[in-house]
Amino acid sequence: RFCIFNHIHTHYFYYINMMNKNMDKTYLNLKRYPNKSLGIKGLCIVLFIFFILTSVISLYFFSKGAWPVVFFLVLDFFLFYYAFYLYKKKSKEYDLITLREYLVVKKVSTHGKTKEFLIEPTWLRLKIHTSNNSGYLDIISRGKSVRVGKFLTEKEVKSLAYLIKSALIKRESELLSF
Repeated sequence: RFCIFNHIHTHYFYYINMMNKNMDKTYLNLKRYPNKSLGIKGLCIVLFIFFILTSVISLYFFSKGAWPVVFFLVLDFFLFYYAFYLYKKKSKEYDLITLREYLVVKKVSTHGKTKEFLIEPTWLRLKIHTSNNSGYLDIISRGKSVRVGKFLTEKEVKSLAYLIKSALIKRESELLSF
């Protein structure tokens, strides 16, 4: 016996199962770090060369009797070291962007603190902000905004926006196709 309700009911569950299959799929998985211009090996080489130069110049001034200059040269070396320490610490910050059923933005600070934002992708808008070859991307949904990539260049921010937009289009086209 054929019943229209059973047919519709079966079709509904098929649709739900197809949606669940699509929801398990990852459409986008990005991890964005700040630009690192110097690796750990390069950092050690630069600090070693600066230490040798500071030591040689300090010994010269100490031998001439100008010992206060040695104090300022050593202070200069420690300030240089501290600047690189802050550089390495700042480079540990990153943004993780994942698109499945929802867009998840996970922001990890330099101290290791994690903030996670769950964004409904249906009403999503992307807004690019740039100035002086640097910028960030605002991901806006339902009146709430998440700032992403504050450490990226203008070109990288535009590339990030394009990747997110492409993934959203792919997700929507797969969800709407039967």
